[in-house]
Amino acid sequence: MRKHSSSNRHSFNYNTSIRITILFVLVVAFSNDLFSQQNCDLKKDEAGIQVFLCETEDSPFKTINVNFIAKATLKEYAAGVLDIANYPKWQANILDPHVLINKSPSELIYYCEVDTPWPIDQRDLIFELKMSQDPATKVLTVTLKQLPDFIPKKDDIVRIPKAQSILTVTPLDEANVNVNYNIHVDIGGEIPAIIANLFAAQTPWQTFFNYRKRLADGKISGDEILFVENY
Repeated sequence: MRKHSSSNRHSFNYNTSIRITILFVLVVAFSNDLFSQQNCDLKKDEAGIQVFLCETEDSPFKTINVNFIAKATLKEYAAGVLDIANYPKWQANILDPHVLINKSPSELIYYCEVDTPWPIDQRDLIFELKMSQDPATKVLTVTLKQLPDFIPKKDDIVRIPKAQSILTVTPLDEANVNVNYNIHVDIGGEIPAIIANLFAAQTPWQTFFNYRKRLADGKISGDEILFVENY
C-alpha cells in the first residue's frame, strides 16, 4: 500500500487543485466546441459522481456531462476502456460488444447493442474509438464517434444515427485520476427527445459507478498498455 508524508499530501492537494482547475477550463472549452452545449443542470450527485444534462445547439437531445475521481492509474483506466469484450461487466445496458477492426493499439472500431425497456426497440452502435495522451500534461483523451453506415443494419434493431463523446482522464497522483466525460446521442427512431432526456442521467451514473468500483477493486491491469505514461 502506498503511503504519503504530510508534506507530500500538502503538495498533492495543492497540485491537484491546480490540475483540476486547468482541466476544467480545457474541458469546458473543448466540449463547447465539440457539442455546442450550454445551460447545464446537475441531475444526479451521488457517491462522488456528478451527472449534468446540458442544452445542445441544434439538437433536442441533451448532452451528458459526468465528473468524478477514481482510484486508478492512467494505464489501468486506459486498459479497461480498450477491453471491449468486458464492457458488460461495468457498462449499463450494453449487449454483445465486440471489436470489428483493430487499427492500432490506441484505435479501434467496435460494435455493441443497447438494451432498452419494452416497448422501445433495441438500439445498436458502431463506435470508432481513438485514444491519445498529451506528452506534457499526461492527460489521456478518448474520443468516440458513431459510424452508422459502417456495417449493414439489422432488421429488428434501430441504428443510432448520431453519437459522439470525449473522455478526459487527468492524473492527480500515481494512484488517482480525475475523469470528465461528455456524450451527445441522437437515439433515432420514434422516441421523443423529452422522454429520452428524462432518463438520461441514470445510465451514465451507473456505468461509471461500476467502472470506478472495478478499478478500485484491482480488477484491471494496465501492464500491457505501453503507449500510456502514468504520471
